[in-house]
Amino acid sequence: MRNGPRAAAILRNHSLQIRFESPDALREEFEKNIANRGIFIATEEEFEVRQSIDVEIVLTYVADSEVALSLLGEVVHRIPIALAASGAVPGIAVQFDKSASELCEAFEPLLGRSTTADLDHDEEGPKRRGSRRDAVRVPVRIMPTMSPPFEAASRDLSATGILLTMKKLALPVGEIVRTCLWHPSGEPSIEIDGQVVRQVRNKSGHIAAVAVAFDRSQAADSRVRDVIEALRQAGHRSRLGGISGSIADLGLANMLQMFGSLAPQGTLIVERDGEQGWIVFADEQLLGAELGGLSGHDALVAMLDWGDGRFQFEASADRNLIESASSSPLRGAVMEALRELNELRRASDDDQDDDQDDDQDDEEAEVNESGFSIGGATTFGVDVEQEEISRSSLDKTEQAVLELARSGMPIEKLKSILPESADEVQLALESLVELGVLLPR
Repeated sequence: MRNGPRAAAILRNHSLQIRFESPDALREEFEKNIANRGIFIATEEEFEVRQSIDVEIVLTYVADSEVALSLLGEVVHRIPIALAASGAVPGIAVQFDKSASELCEAFEPLLGRSTTADLDHDEEGPKRRGSRRDAVRVPVRIMPTMSPPFEAASRDLSATGILLTMKKLALPVGEIVRTCLWHPSGEPSIEIDGQVVRQVRNKSGHIAAVAVAFDRSQAADSRVRDVIEALRQAGHRSRLGGISGSIADLGLANMLQMFGSLAPQGTLIVERDGEQGWIVFADEQLLGAELGGLSGHDALVAMLDWGDGRFQFEASADRNLIESASSSPLRGAVMEALRELNELRRASDDDQDDDQDDDQDDEEAEVNESGFSIGGATTFGVDVEQEEISRSSLDKTEQAVLELARSGMPIEKLKSILPESADEVQLALESLVELGVLLPR
């Protein structure tokens, strides 16, 4: 899970004070966050979103250190203390009132050398691809020269190009396209020409994303650069204080229900083998989900089937989705998707040859009195109906085992994570199987 910035935060005179212990820590935080007009401050103090705040910068490595700089800002989102159990660092994301150039000027005396923003470089060949890119997930309109226009979503964005998630249509390398981008406020929009320079394929060999290099003369236009920079800063604000890690650690279904119950709103972005999907919720209501050409329930089922990959959770949701999307209870949507996934897995198992080789590793496998085989690599499906029937009778260990097994976690890893002894976990597993709640695979 991601940690907070290399700074200590304390509340002083109604201002939040950030204390840096070395010049390297200050420069790292400046280049990574402050230069993008934001910072994540680890604190357990309660703040409201949209609350004004005075952030004081203190350099503890300077003799007789005092407040070196005071910056006004606004709380754009917060990570509540309740999320600490999932590995999150409680705190707030603050957007500064000053512009990027004003912040560079203010921090230059503190850093001891030029703080010119690390702008993208317009260079040819491999160096062009190496320009600074930010993870920016925004809707775009693509207008190819050889096919009809379509809607897409960005994965990252720089002043020289964009990486696009492909839903259905795969753009060939070399095709000329026009990209329409909207300012975070909705207006104005810009259109910029470019060329497809790279394709990203998923594990199945399908094209999951394409990279478009912008026309250099159009990219240099001040209006274009202003919109792109505003989109990048908005993306940076949404990532401040986010949580990231491996899907296999907790399982996607477990994470969704945990984040949904603890955070007022959120966006869960998942990636695996070149594919990227997202799930958005607010007030325990599912607002939307998308994976490639799939959306809604179908996308949710497909993502819940992932046993590995990476995730990033942001404690914010797209305002347009909150205002316009048709919602459904998050827990119910997850349960229904899991129910369908289990049915699909059962159907797949039934189609397999019943005469499979039964040779197993006797040292790793254990056969209990019910006749089922449990080895270290065994995973489980969940019978949702039996779960609802049996839930009130499950003890604490059985409930913990159920939630982790739901994610597709194998027994060996499950036993290593839970604090209970291996024997206690084994008994809980056997009880859940006997009840028909867990289905060994």
